[in-house]
Amino acid sequence: MEYIEKEKKELTGDFCRGCGYCMPCPAGIIINSCARMSLMVRRAPSASWLNEYWQENMKKIENCLHCNQCMKKCPYELNTPELLKKNYEDYKKILAGEVQV
Repeated sequence: MEYIEKEKKELTGDFCRGCGYCMPCPAGIIINSCARMSLMVRRAPSASWLNEYWQENMKKIENCLHCNQCMKKCPYELNTPELLKKNYEDYKKILAGEVQV
């Protein structure tokens, strides 16, 4: 039950389901993967999410236009720019070795 409760907490609220309705992004951000990065890097083999390809794609979050097109399209009404920012900050900490995966 403890495990189930932990999972429920982690996968509710501002959790991106990866549906892709937010796409395309005018800044070239792969929103449906980048907005889920904190979960993906912890739930899948992390090396495949920490490579140069994903580092370059996560860095694109710095160029977010805050046009909010993604938010208007999201069926879950997520604050996508904020979710991207949170995931990017976590990702940078993981790369720096400040957070273990």
